[in-house]
Amino acid sequence: MADRRARPVFPPLFSTYRRRRNSGRRKTDPPGYVDVYDAGTWGVALSILLLSMVDALLTGFQIRRGLVREANPLMNMVLVHCGHYSFISLKLALTAMPLAILVLHREWGVARYAARICLWAYLFLTCYHLYLALSLPR
Repeated sequence: MADRRARPVFPPLFSTYRRRRNSGRRKTDPPGYVDVYDAGTWGVALSILLLSMVDALLTGFQIRRGLVREANPLMNMVLVHCGHYSFISLKLALTAMPLAILVLHREWGVARYAARICLWAYLFLTCYHLYLALSLPR
């Protein structure tokens, strides 16, 4: 048998080409951290980020038209003092950081539940924004 230490490891250990573990082998295995995330996890995470961006854009658009005001006092202060680009950037950052923690802990039931609740909340919020955009006078 050849000595494995003599040859280089390719692809590198942390690349996406070499799958190490994506969940427990048995249903009775306790949840833990994984190296590879499935398409459903990425779909939920990217949907939340996209809906967060849509929320920020529609909020900014409706505020500029004078139809609504920002209800969050901190985000309203950022909007007034720093402008729309800072508002959108901060909103996306404040969504992405906790979302990264949820994706990292995706094997835990509470993280999956929290991600789905967040997704549904952003879906309802986007529908509310669209309702406001279509029903308010121009």
